[in-house]
Amino acid sequence: MRKAPAKRSNLFLLELILAIFFFALAGAVCLQLFVQARTLSQQTHARNQALVCAKNVSALFEAGKGSFSEILREYPDAQQRDSLLTIYYDEEWQPCTLEQETYLLTLTLSESSWEEHLLKGEIQVTDKEEPLCTLDVSCYIPLKAGEGS
Repeated sequence: MRKAPAKRSNLFLLELILAIFFFALAGAVCLQLFVQARTLSQQTHARNQALVCAKNVSALFEAGKGSFSEILREYPDAQQRDSLLTIYYDEEWQPCTLEQETYLLTLTLSESSWEEHLLKGEIQVTDKEEPLCTLDVSCYIPLKAGEGS
């Protein structure tokens, strides 16, 4: 008769261990999902900010009629070399110098067409590992009075 209560306590202990195991497993899965959600949220934020920066530079490129002058006025730390313009951003997406750089925006001019009246280029924003955003840009430079064919 003494062995019957011992079996009940063993069964209760086994049930308790299974419940703890189940909740620990569910907690681990939930924790992994929260970490993945945070990582995805950070990546999405970086891509959105990259697109905003690319659009801003694209608008300045168009406002400057295909020259880098408006962009260099707005971003004094930007570096220009031939047909390549480079702008550095820090972790908070503020323009910065090369030493503080976390993100990199490059505007590369490619071919011109229509007798030098349509400038084309590509804006690419990258972090240290991968491209976040690529935007093709073009700017039409109208003919001045007296020009033309």
